[in-house]
Amino acid sequence: MEVLTALLNWFSQNILQNPAFFVGLLVLVGYWLLKKPAHEVFAGFVKATVGYMILNVGAGGLVTTFRPILAALNFKFQIGAAVIDPYFGLSAANEKMAAESPAFVGTATTALLIGFGINILLVALRKITKVRTLFITGHIMVQQAATITLMVFLLIPSLRNTYGTIAVGIICGLYWAISSNMTVEATQRLTGGGGFAIGHQQQFAIWFVDKIANRFGKKEENLDNIKLPSFLSIFHDTVVASATLMSIFFGIILLILGPDVMSNPDVIASGTPYDPAKQDFYIYMIQTAFTFSVYLFILMQGVRMFVSELTNAFQGISSKLLPGSFPAVDVAASYGFGSPNAVLTGFSAGLVGQLIIIA
Repeated sequence: MEVLTALLNWFSQNILQNPAFFVGLLVLVGYWLLKKPAHEVFAGFVKATVGYMILNVGAGGLVTTFRPILAALNFKFQIGAAVIDPYFGLSAANEKMAAESPAFVGTATTALLIGFGINILLVALRKITKVRTLFITGHIMVQQAATITLMVFLLIPSLRNTYGTIAVGIICGLYWAISSNMTVEATQRLTGGGGFAIGHQQQFAIWFVDKIANRFGKKEENLDNIKLPSFLSIFHDTVVASATLMSIFFGIILLILGPDVMSNPDVIASGTPYDPAKQDFYIYMIQTAFTFSVYLFILMQGVRMFVSELTNAFQGISSKLLPGSFPAVDVAASYGFGSPNAVLTGFSAGLVGQLIIIA
């Protein structure tokens, strides 16, 4: 029993909680089930793992670029806003619960494994459950299992036991299976039958928007078909559009904040503060905006690498182990489909909406 527990803990910590290697392992198993040559199996594993690592670099860079600006806005206007960052909240929760209840981390990990097992069971019983998606976004699974465990531990202290762990696992498994299953049709339409679904934080929103989108416009009226004056046609290029738009957004915000705030290390606790002795503030503004575009480009390259391998390899898992199933992956996997400017437009609209609500 101790050997099995140690093995499960090793798998959880090193594979399940490390999405790059988890995706790489799935690709390896999928290609092996498809009876691919050993060198193709190895190449697929490497490309999928490295591609996901590249995605993480891009996604992390986007967060680290924007987080200091939110912190500075909070300091400048005393708006009491918090960065909506699950990693920040998860870290704070872990510190609190580890001191109050040493069993917290172990409980969350066990619940995660139970939830993943339930997801597999629901897919295996697809003819009855109608669930087709296997949630494999490991870092999101860790966040959500820990969050639900935290809620149960704080709200119902009497469930800080085996029954509570099982309950959390069941909740997680049902949520992962059902919510990701709701994104299959929308994702397949977007990707042209890409063979995956979304397993992240916004599955219900994806389902809802997909249902009401046709009430607000026509499919052919997409971003790429917008008629722009000839001199604005350069904005059909994602790099140019993102760099220009972010220069405007960040430029306005950074001008309002000023160099004094952005150079204060007590305010910019996360990231590198502006150093007036080394760089002009206006160049710093442009560099910050362009850095955002760099990370967005990196993210998309990583997506293209691992999604193609995962989609091909999952055919083996789908045909041999879980017939008719789809992998539910990070929402960033969808960024390489549809209009190249959709992500930028969505980010801009979301940024405007947040600033309006905060104000």
